Amino acid sequence: PTVDGWRANTWTHGGSAVSSAAAGLAARGARARAFASSAPSSSAPPSSSAEAASKREASRQARAAHIASVNARARGSASAGGIYLLALAVGMVGATYASVPLYRMFCQATGFGGTTRRKTIEDKLRESESLPERTKAAASARAVTVSFNADVAEGMPWRFAPTQKNVVVRPGETTLAFFTAKNRSKEPVVGVATYNVQPNKAGSYFNKVQCFCFEEQRLRGGEEVDMPVFFYLDPEFATDPAMADVNDVILSYTFFRSDGFDETDEAVAQSGVRTHGPGVVPRGVEPHPAMK
Repeated sequence: PTVDGWRANTWTHGGSAVSSAAAGLAARGARARAFASSAPSSSAPPSSSAEAASKREASRQARAAHIASVNARARGSASAGGIYLLALAVGMVGATYASVPLYRMFCQATGFGGTTRRKTIEDKLRESESLPERTKAAASARAVTVSFNADVAEGMPWRFAPTQKNVVVRPGETTLAFFTAKNRSKEPVVGVATYNVQPNKAGSYFNKVQCFCFEEQRLRGGEEVDMPVFFYLDPEFATDPAMADVNDVILSYTFFRSDGFDETDEAVAQSGVRTHGPGVVPRGVEPHPAMK
């Protein structure tokens, strides 16, 4: 073919290609417009502003109800905790008041801590009736020195001292000792004494027939009194191997001020030494020679 013919064919085929490309572009544009027209508009407003406001209000009320519930539970827990603490405090106070007599009863029953053991007179009478002769003989041959000690607690304006320093006794002999107390203040004062026996293991054999301990003693200003202690050691003290090394026993008293008691004129009128004890000596227990 000639050169002119080759050029003509080239332009002819090129025009067809351009036309085909244009037609494809037009078709894609039509499809895009159709898709856009079928999609929902993103800028469309909410269906109802009242509905949205209602939802917000419901959410706020739910939050408020939850907070109120949490606060109510917290208040309930605080109230229960307060009641529990109050009950605990009352129980501790009650235990404090009850612990003194309970501890005293325990010590008196067991001789724990050197506390003298006070048996009933019926127990002593039963024991004295069956006391072996060997025990009586050992008791009459055994001598024990009982020394006395007296103290006052801080804040107690009394002078308190034993009238005698010591006394030699034999197990099974009753002995009377005295302590002197004087109120050094100008006002009436009430005191209560506790006691202790050393060594500790001897406390279970130490018996008091009459004693002023654990009784409220009221002394007027400047008043001085003698307080008696009537006691004895069990005859079994002489035959107990654990007491073989005990030749000296110390009886100690300590006076504490008792501000919880009435100290009015009526109480002052009742001043005087108060004692307690069975007041009866079992059979087989003889008086100390100095008391005959």
